[in-house]
Amino acid sequence: MTAVRGDRVAGLRSALFGIATRRAVRDYMRMIALVTFILLMVAWTIDLAEHFPALRRASENSETSLLALALPYLGQRAVDILARMLPIACFFGVFLAEIFRRARLETVILATSGASVLRMSAAVLWVGLVTGVLLGGLEARWRPAAVWAQVETGFGDYARRFRQDWVEGERWFVSGDTAIRGEVRRTDPPEMRDVLLFTGIRSPRLTAIYSAGQLVPGDEPIRWVLLDGTAWQPKEGGQTLDFEDFALTLELIPENLTYLGVPEFYLPQAALRALDALPRYRNAAQVDVALWRRITVWLAPVSFALLGMVLAQAGFTGRQMRIPRLIGLAALGYSAVVSLKVFWALGSLGVLSAPLATLGAPALAFGLAALFLWRTA
Repeated sequence: MTAVRGDRVAGLRSALFGIATRRAVRDYMRMIALVTFILLMVAWTIDLAEHFPALRRASENSETSLLALALPYLGQRAVDILARMLPIACFFGVFLAEIFRRARLETVILATSGASVLRMSAAVLWVGLVTGVLLGGLEARWRPAAVWAQVETGFGDYARRFRQDWVEGERWFVSGDTAIRGEVRRTDPPEMRDVLLFTGIRSPRLTAIYSAGQLVPGDEPIRWVLLDGTAWQPKEGGQTLDFEDFALTLELIPENLTYLGVPEFYLPQAALRALDALPRYRNAAQVDVALWRRITVWLAPVSFALLGMVLAQAGFTGRQMRIPRLIGLAALGYSAVVSLKVFWALGSLGVLSAPLATLGAPALAFGLAALFLWRTA
């Protein structure tokens, strides 16, 4: 019994850490790195074609080296691009690497020698876990940090879309039975100007109307202060009263204004948690999906890498490569990768629950891989 148990442990160790597994991991990682590099170069080229003139003008105006401005910007863009492209790179990298391994008969030799499913898939699972941890870090921490670093430096699309300044046009917010209208300054801390605040909007009659020059955060998260304004109260016979400051409680936190119009998955974790804790938050579905994405996104590289390996094996008949079949299988796998964003979008719209929206695409990839493995078996 002890000898049998020892053989099983040795077999498991060999499957997980053996020479064949290490060689396969190296092949997969090399091809994933190559696909990632190609995607990154293409994305950088497209981005620089639009934003290089602005970088050059900033370099000339500040008498700073162009390289000193361009390198940090490219690094920040790389983090965002990697977060977007890593699932695609994992699928196509493993798919192509598996084709080359099959063409060299490496997988054929392993299969004919009686290698188990674990031994055949151990390498791709290791690769998927490593890239999954990387994607989890990108999604939760590094991409939000890179996006807001771009906003601070003022270069790129994010700097234009999320600039920390006055947002064009007046905005409305509803907090319980209170409605607020004003112009928003998207800074930390934020503020509003030319504010009109209506209380009692859910009652037959308004209870008060406040007009103020500014609305700024108070000492507590949901406490706000109106500055330099007037109050009109119907109960007092329509009397108008002037005030220098007036404190009130609203179902509104500074993050609502600081990140106004910013997709939730770009927000720092602390801001996302603050919004999630706010009662009756109007974008509850988006916040929920963003939080679940950061918990479950590591499954995407694992599932797509496994799917890439299985589909590449299905493109062969014995030792013969079937090119049309491989092209069709690559398209099928790419559709599975695209479904990741489709599920996320459906979750953000409230069509699917957050767990289903974030686990749907990995479950689909695992299901397709299991189906092709069953058919091969």
